[in-house]
Amino acid sequence: MKKILSIVLAGALVVLAGGIVFAADAGYVASKGGEKYHYVTCPVAKKITADKLVKFVTPEEAVKAGYSACKTCNPPPTADALVVTKSGGKYHKQSCKMVGNMATENKLYYKDAVAAEKDGYKPCAVCFKK
Repeated sequence: MKKILSIVLAGALVVLAGGIVFAADAGYVASKGGEKYHYVTCPVAKKITADKLVKFVTPEEAVKAGYSACKTCNPPPTADALVVTKSGGKYHKQSCKMVGNMATENKLYYKDAVAAEKDGYKPCAVCFKK
């Protein structure tokens, strides 16, 4: 019984490791012939068949290849873009825990702090600690 359980667990770890490698290799995907790029976790991306799947590590790669951001999962235009919410007054790094609380449809992106501050946003005290 223990041997069977060990084999099942080992198989599960291999499957999980494969998923982790995929996520590390490609954070964004698109469909050949399509117009949009997506997070790999996007419901739309999950419908792309393997023969049409195009993988990108960064959003810049997807944009350079001619794709634009999906309106469903709202991926950033660049890896270092700052995030704001339409109703908020602060800008955040994408890694900020506050970004996880934002509704996808309310996120806006800025290329840098100067652009965000020009529109009246202030730096987040959590992710821009001095």
